[in-house]
Amino acid sequence: MSIDKKYRVPKIVAAHQRTPVWLRVGLLLLVLGGVAGLAYQQGGNGIAEGLARLQSGGKDRVTDLEMERNELKRELEMVRQAAEVDREALLAIKDQIKTMQSERLKMEEELAFLRGIVSTSSKKQVLRIQNFKLQQGLEAQQYVYKYTVSQVINSGSVVKGKIEMTITGLKGEKTVNLQLKQLSEEKLESHKMRFRYFQNVEGKLRIPTDFQPAKVKIEVKPTGSKLAPVDAAFEWSPVS
Repeated sequence: MSIDKKYRVPKIVAAHQRTPVWLRVGLLLLVLGGVAGLAYQQGGNGIAEGLARLQSGGKDRVTDLEMERNELKRELEMVRQAAEVDREALLAIKDQIKTMQSERLKMEEELAFLRGIVSTSSKKQVLRIQNFKLQQGLEAQQYVYKYTVSQVINSGSVVKGKIEMTITGLKGEKTVNLQLKQLSEEKLESHKMRFRYFQNVEGKLRIPTDFQPAKVKIEVKPTGSKLAPVDAAFEWSPVS
């Protein structure tokens, strides 16, 4: 019997060496971390670029809006100035029209007055009371009156005489007549009259607080027999 058959040498088989689990997991996590980091870096760069573009575009938009706002402000100021000019022009035109109307009225009054004193329809001298005006004075209960006494021009002789005034009104519930001398601030009893063509008459009245005027009566009393006395009554309607 041979030795080889009696004794067999056992085969030594090398065991297959497997990689530990923890090492494989670690490597996997390392790879994934690297991939994630790379992705984060790329994504971060994209976000930064996006933010930069957004910021740049926002600045441009703000600039555009500011330019539009300034343009609108400029146009609004132009419109406001134009409206102001139009308003001032309109007020100036209104004032001019008012002045022209006032001057026209004054000219018409003067024309009527002149026509009255140069009238040839009458063959005798005639006295007239014209253009009575009553205004409130600067002080309480003070009034200023103005009017004109004229004659129709025929002979052109000098008219002399006096002009009396009477104020009729209520004192309590009673109607009373107050003479010029009772109300005149100048202490006048009457106005002296002396003129060839016309005479302007004016004065100031001080009205008692317990007296309510209603009418003003003016009496022109020439001396001599050539001219007849004349009188006229006017409503008490002072203007301020």
